[in-house]
Parts: sequence; C-alpha cells; structure tokens
Amino acid sequence: MKKPVWKAWGVMGLLLAGVGVVVWFVLIKPEAPAAKPVSAGNKTVKNSGPSGVMTFAAMGDMLAHDSVVAQAKAADGRYDFKPYFTAIKPLYEKADAVYCNAEGLTTGKEFGITGYPAFNAPKEFARDLVAGAGCNVIGLANNHINDKGQAAIDADIAVWEELRPLAVAGANRMPEEQMTVRYFTKNGVKVAFLAFADYSNNTNLTPYGVNIYHKDELVRKLVGEASANADAVVVSAHWGTEDSSTVNDDQTMAAQLFADSGADVVIGTGPHVIQEAKYITSSDGRKTLVWYSIGNMLSSQLQVNELTGVVVGFTLRKQPQSGVRVERPTAQITYMSYDWSTGDKAAGRLSARSNLRLRSLSQSGTAVRDMFGQAYSIGEREAYVKSVLGTETGVEVRP
Repeated sequence: MKKPVWKAWGVMGLLLAGVGVVVWFVLIKPEAPAAKPVSAGNKTVKNSGPSGVMTFAAMGDMLAHDSVVAQAKAADGRYDFKPYFTAIKPLYEKADAVYCNAEGLTTGKEFGITGYPAFNAPKEFARDLVAGAGCNVIGLANNHINDKGQAAIDADIAVWEELRPLAVAGANRMPEEQMTVRYFTKNGVKVAFLAFADYSNNTNLTPYGVNIYHKDELVRKLVGEASANADAVVVSAHWGTEDSSTVNDDQTMAAQLFADSGADVVIGTGPHVIQEAKYITSSDGRKTLVWYSIGNMLSSQLQVNELTGVVVGFTLRKQPQSGVRVERPTAQITYMSYDWSTGDKAAGRLSARSNLRLRSLSQSGTAVRDMFGQAYSIGEREAYVKSVLGTETGVEVRP
C-alpha cells in the first residue's frame, strides 16, 4: 500500500533532524573538561627482575652542607657530587627503586647557593643524586624545602622533573598537584609513592607547597586513593626529634595514621640519626613496616651518630589476591668521615672540614676511632645500629 504523503515527509523530517543532531554533536559540542594535571604521571619502566617482585632501597638525608658543596666544586667552577657515592653504590645499585630524601632546594644560582640553615644547592646536586647515587624515588617533603619560599619550590620541582626519576613527591606548585598521587610500575608491581613532613622551618608556607601530615584529611585522601589504585603504598615521613634515637609520640601517631590509611611501608627521616624499625598493625589488620628513621646519608654534621647511616632494603612481593607482602628487611651501615684538625675544631671553623668520604662501615678503617676516640670503632658502631633498629622486624644488619 502506498504511504500517505504527509507520513513520508514526516519520516524525512525526522531523518534530517537526526543528521542535524549528529552534525551538532561532532562539530559544535563543547569539549569535555580537561583532566587534572599529573606532574609525575603513571610511569612503567623496563623490567629488571622476576615478575611480581620489586626490590627497594632507601637512603636518608642528603644534606648539601657548605663543606659538601665546596669539595664538589672544581677549579673551573663546575660541580661534581658523584664521587661521594662511588664507594657505596654496590650497596643498592641492583635495586629496582632507590629512595632518597633531598633535604633542601637544588635550584642553583637563581636563588643563591647556600648551606645551613637555608639550604639551596647547585642544580648538579640533584643531577648527581640521580646519576651518581642512583636515586629514582625522591622525597621533597622536609622542613628545609620551603627555606626560600614557594617560587623556589616551583623551580626545584622543575629541576627534578627534567631528570625524569620514577617519582618525585612531597612538594607542590599548585593545589591540583598536591592532590595527585605518583605511581610507577616495574616487574608488574605498581607502587604509589607519597611524602609528608612534620613542619616547615619557614612558616610562610602556601597551603599546598609542602604536604604536612598533621592535615589528617589530606593523608587519608591521598594514601587511601593510593591504596585503592596500587599494589603497594610507600610513604616517606620527615619527622621526629633531632639527634634522638627515641621515637616520639607524634611519630607513633602519624605512623598509625599512615598505616590505617593504607600504607605498606613508611620510610622515616628527619632526626639525623637512626631509630627503630618495627611492624605496626593497621585498623584493618594489615602489617605496615615502619623505618622510623634511617638517619643521614650525605652530610658533614658533627656527632658520630649523625655520621652513621644505613642503606635499608626490602622486597615487595605481589600477592595472588591483592596487595603485596613486604619481605627481607636489610640495613647496610655507612659512615661519613672527614678530616678536621684539633685547632680548627676547637675554633669552630666548619669550613675547614676536608677529605669528606662516604663508605660502608666495613670499609671505613680507623676513621671512626680517629675522629671520636678509642671508645668508637667499627664493632661499636655495628652494635649501636643493631641495638637501635631492634629485632622485631628480623632486619639483617651488615657493616
């Protein structure tokens, strides 16, 4: 039967209207809102070991004291910090990820090269922490990162981003960046890395410049999001009482907050000396490995305990159902030595410290005794570290 003319025109009208909608959708429809910026991104790197297993190493405070910078400066004005790490590189060079706390800015001449109390190292310091020390997981949340204000933080992050490590976290250029979790994947294990500090020395701090762990909601949101999207969550915490091997109440409470929010490992720095390692139980029954402080690594501080550090290690093993198991905690003891004459020491001439050397404790010879007297030795230092770290985690301590 022949269709009425009005019905045919009606069908044609509907078809034309449909075409118009398609044209509008394709050509005129506004773009969707842009995604939030991800400053460090989700990085997948070439596998270097068995699938489902990632080895992790961690070193403590990297402090660009005046004498550290002076020794690295050549006659032509260039800087080379890589020789500091030559002797200790075998301790961690096979690890898939190497964490370091970059304590202070590395923006170079733009903000003035200065040591304590307002740290700003040459840009080569950052370059050589990556190229020389092998650091590829960088913590920027510490009390010195804001020493020269937000503009210097912005410049510092730009320096690190050019070096393309696996992850840089803890300091931020904008609010959106603060809310971005950094992830990286290796050997099929996806790790989220976050960094938090107790406070900033410079109290003129933007709300987003440094991640402060006393902001409980920030910790819960970031660590919780990380836990939901990664196999393992590693948190760096800069905290504690300086020069004290005793964990304080603030550290204990913050560690529990990290664990309850989803952290698998907490790596502590800040006291400049070693503190205990232990497992704590989260609110949902998981075990979180907490290194309360791994001490200094590169520095020219004055006390024997400040010059005694550890390169800690652990293995993240992916589980069939979910998450990871943290295995094989280790601690390789290091010692930072230098020459300082009796006269210069008595006069407090800090700039006179020279021949700075970073070595494993077993390679340090008589350096400990020569600097601090007959009561100190390689054996005494090994006993000290074992006593402080404790036995709860079963950590294997090596001199």
